[in-house]
Amino acid sequence: MKKNSTSSPLNRSLVFSSGRFVFMLALMSILLSPLRAQNGIAVPQMSNCDNLVTQFLNQYDIPGATFALAKNGKLVYMRSFGDADLAGQEETQPYHMFRIASVSKPITGIAIMKLVENGQLSLSDKAFGSTGRLASHPYLSTVTYSDARLNDVTVQQLLEHTGGWNRNIDCVPSPNPPYTWAINHCDPIGFPLYVTQALGETNPVREEVLIRFLMEKGLAFTPGTQYAYSNIGYLVLGEIIAVVSGKSYEDYVKDEILSPLGIYDMHLGKNLLADKREREGEYQGNGFIVPSSYGTGQNVPWEYGGWNLEAMDAHGGWIGSPRDLVRLLVAVDGFNTKPDILSGASISTMTTGSGSNANYAKGWSVNNANHWWHTGALDGTASFWARTSTGYTWALITNKRVVNASANAFWNAFDGLPWNCIAQTATWPSHDLLLSPLQNSKDLVFSGNGSTELTVSWTPGNGEKRLL
Repeated sequence: MKKNSTSSPLNRSLVFSSGRFVFMLALMSILLSPLRAQNGIAVPQMSNCDNLVTQFLNQYDIPGATFALAKNGKLVYMRSFGDADLAGQEETQPYHMFRIASVSKPITGIAIMKLVENGQLSLSDKAFGSTGRLASHPYLSTVTYSDARLNDVTVQQLLEHTGGWNRNIDCVPSPNPPYTWAINHCDPIGFPLYVTQALGETNPVREEVLIRFLMEKGLAFTPGTQYAYSNIGYLVLGEIIAVVSGKSYEDYVKDEILSPLGIYDMHLGKNLLADKREREGEYQGNGFIVPSSYGTGQNVPWEYGGWNLEAMDAHGGWIGSPRDLVRLLVAVDGFNTKPDILSGASISTMTTGSGSNANYAKGWSVNNANHWWHTGALDGTASFWARTSTGYTWALITNKRVVNASANAFWNAFDGLPWNCIAQTATWPSHDLLLSPLQNSKDLVFSGNGSTELTVSWTPGNGEKRLL
């Protein structure tokens, strides 16, 4: 954990030469730093956390953020900062949903492990070929490919990014029309218009078309022998979940993972500002203007239609709030503080690093301290989801990311912020903001004489009180 230092001789002479000078510096700092709205239940013992987030937003010119942190299964901190909209007219609230980008991957990992635990799927199951799980897929089963190694790709390899695709190699012309800049990678989510043009498909590109593009390209290495981060591998997992469950990927995750936990405000996101959810924030990009993924010929912001979020579902398409992400994480954290929705054996398998990369498991980054986490980044989005071996879980989302020269400093500070919050909290609250009914009352019936008497009956949920 890094701490800022002002221990140079110059700084020491300034600090200790004059109490008035120190006060003047502090006042100038307050006046020069923009004030940020703060919402959510105030936690006096954790006011330093409020200050850390505000300083982070000011330093990197971030419009808004939401941050939720649990200790030993109890959600003790749930705060929001700044603005959820780009016009500065709507303060960010803890309920605001934001894109979480690649934090979607561990959600897909949880869904796969649920199918495995239920006996509907095996980690050794093949994805492609006549014996693969996608053999009955209405589109992918018709794809013609020449690399027979695809028939050996397993569910486990897709989870662990060892399936054989390598996005870091060059596999397309550079530039590739209609894009005019250099392309030196092989991740088709970055050039959707080229994919549809090359394959004769319609815009905007669909998930299965992106998969087809790489199937026809073939693999870069024999499955299971190397680690290479693959967004498309997780799209394949999403299609497997749909085929095996008989539901759409989104419906399976909502029905079998989220709803049983009382999580109803997580959804797959939409591309355009006009289609955002009622309680979804807005995203500030970095000024990149690119051809619309809808093939209209217009140039649009990258974060609003430049790439196709709606084709990123299982690898990067979810939106949600940090409080709901923490609610999900404490249900798969392996601790006994809250009931887990997976068995201990499944959780252990899910968070054990692969033979090719000990620091990446099945949808999770892991380390030898038994911490699990994942980050997410798209233009207009930065997210962090973590569980520590010491009993802390958190989710942190901002509606802007920093790129170029300051990117490394931004991510280091983003990573360090929750750790600094924990280190600066001496006394922890005893409350648990997750304690809310998970099952609503139903069968509400009104009866009476229509004038002076009214009787109300219902089937109770699992709360202790009723609001009529």
